[in-house]
Amino acid sequence: MLLDPHDNLLLYGLTHSGKTTQIAEIIKVMAAESGKPALVYVTDWGSCQPLYALRDAGMVELEEHQYGTDPFVWIDSAVQGLRLVNEHWAKTDLTRYCLSAMESLTGLGELVLHALGHQVGAGMGSDAMKAPRLTIQAQGYQVTIAANSPTHYNMTQKYLLEKVWQSQGLPFPVIWTAHEDVAVPEKRDDQGNIRAEVAVAPGVRGMIGPLVAGHALTMHLGKYFVLTLRLKQEVSAHGVKHVLHTTRHKDGFYEGLAANRAPLGTKITVPSIFEPANVVQFLQVLQAARAEERQRFKL
Repeated sequence: MLLDPHDNLLLYGLTHSGKTTQIAEIIKVMAAESGKPALVYVTDWGSCQPLYALRDAGMVELEEHQYGTDPFVWIDSAVQGLRLVNEHWAKTDLTRYCLSAMESLTGLGELVLHALGHQVGAGMGSDAMKAPRLTIQAQGYQVTIAANSPTHYNMTQKYLLEKVWQSQGLPFPVIWTAHEDVAVPEKRDDQGNIRAEVAVAPGVRGMIGPLVAGHALTMHLGKYFVLTLRLKQEVSAHGVKHVLHTTRHKDGFYEGLAANRAPLGTKITVPSIFEPANVVQFLQVLQAARAEERQRFKL
């Protein structure tokens, strides 16, 4: 199999970097090998297109978040592998599925922040959760535009991190996606001014990583996943190409986060970059290296 049952994978990149397309390719292989469909939860509506054909072919069972649905209930249900039946979340036989995919952490963060902002705008929550809001009245209508406080971001980050941990209790591999973020570490100087701090080495101004409700998790989220992969779309005079990074790498003045957790001491080398991007090929090479390690130690 491309992924072991205990594997969890974080795949991140900018819009149009190919995240959903790569997940679809993984599902095709896993479904063919196991004879089971994948269970996919989607909040990023624009990314669904590569999944519809797989749904029609019986390789994907899809749950799409609908506007107005409570995001907390939706997320809690998704990380438990529940299905929406007659407008109610219900348990299902999880042995029916080869993997689960969650699209995306960034979208879920936006949904949670949106919900918190509107609840506080309606007068709910403690003083610590208060945030600016703007009420507009025109032609007999009243519209309230709610903002978010720093407390909202902190709560959302902790909540989603807990949901990532919870999803790892599912009995099959789990894939999460996220959009890309750049985090620049900061520190206060002797005068109290906030200044950018060199992140890793001279010439590196910040870190590229997953975007989850602000910057706090960007540099740290990867440590909670077995595999962290970055997809990048590169545009040049010769056209467009998609690149997959499987290890940390320099990108201009920044360093991109990625980790393939490849075993050491094997004859099979797992490449740090795939051009063109091919997550299935990466996983095949990784599994070959893992198999060699198991044989070496007779695990």
